[in-house]
Amino acid sequence: MPNLHSLRYRIMGMTFLLILLTAFGMVQLANWQMESLFQEYLSLQPGLAVSEGTMGDSELLFLHSVHHSLLWFGLLFACVGLAVSFLWSGGITTPLRELSAAADSIRQGKLEQRVEFDSRDEIGQLGRVFNQMSEELAVNERLRQEFLAGIAHELRTPLAILQSHLENMLEGITPATPERFFSMQEEVMRLIRLVQDLRDLSLAEVRQLDLHLQEVDVNLLLRHTVEMLSPLLEEKRLSFEVTLDDSLPKLLLDSDRMNQVFYNLLINAIRYTHPGTVIHIGSFRQEGKVCLVVTDEGPGIPAADLPHVFEHFYRGEKSRNRTRGGSGLGLALARQFVEVHDGTIRAENMPQGGNSFVIEFSCY
Repeated sequence: MPNLHSLRYRIMGMTFLLILLTAFGMVQLANWQMESLFQEYLSLQPGLAVSEGTMGDSELLFLHSVHHSLLWFGLLFACVGLAVSFLWSGGITTPLRELSAAADSIRQGKLEQRVEFDSRDEIGQLGRVFNQMSEELAVNERLRQEFLAGIAHELRTPLAILQSHLENMLEGITPATPERFFSMQEEVMRLIRLVQDLRDLSLAEVRQLDLHLQEVDVNLLLRHTVEMLSPLLEEKRLSFEVTLDDSLPKLLLDSDRMNQVFYNLLINAIRYTHPGTVIHIGSFRQEGKVCLVVTDEGPGIPAADLPHVFEHFYRGEKSRNRTRGGSGLGLALARQFVEVHDGTIRAENMPQGGNSFVIEFSCY
């Protein structure tokens, strides 16, 4: 049984009613004009009556014939209007039904649904927006699954180490020495840092991270980070080259959060650059913005990985080997911390080789 509350039947009914009223008005007008003009014609003929009551059989037969013709024309016009309104309303509601079915599939968890609308009207625009939304939902679902897998992986390793130490000590296999307690403490601290990073990352993504804003000299922050990380350069025979513009204005920033951003970027450069090369740190002003740059002379980032380097737990090497990478949250945190300060950060490969991370803040 058809749904009489369907939008299609409502549109068809209103369209048909409009066509029916138009046809009825046209028939009535044509009848009135035909009768009026016919009587005027008769009045101009000598010896003929002008009133309908004194018309002859021939005249009355002619008028009734015209009335019937107009009536049949009106009925035909109404039937054509009914068919046209049915087809026209279907052209509007059929894409909406397809859109509704695709949305219901998404509700059931079947993402990446697409609807194919060729029209350039509002319905076609709605279809394009729906397709874009569907693709973004699928991407977000993939990222969510990867995020959960990353959390599980990062938590599993320190917990497994702690469990192994505790079981061995409880069973008397290994003695409870200070060295073993120190090793267990390191794993606990790693867990604490991971949980804190996850908390900060989630708060930053929803713009609820507490910021202690004050006017900050970004050059001073960069110099401080360079001094803190300089001892790590000896093992890989690296060096820092610092070029800072001392005329930069102070920026309203949370110094602790920005310290963590610079720390993560420099640690990333130290980890992936070639031994015996230079890591360049610079600051300058360009087109009304303060730019902070960290550039290494490493292998660069593969083109396929470049759009994903700021994603949670993303690493170019899929093995997640701790000897090369950290928790996989460093660059994700850097991006979120920069964006909550209304800045931007991007990664790009240099033509001469190596990779560069560029942070930009507006200055006024």
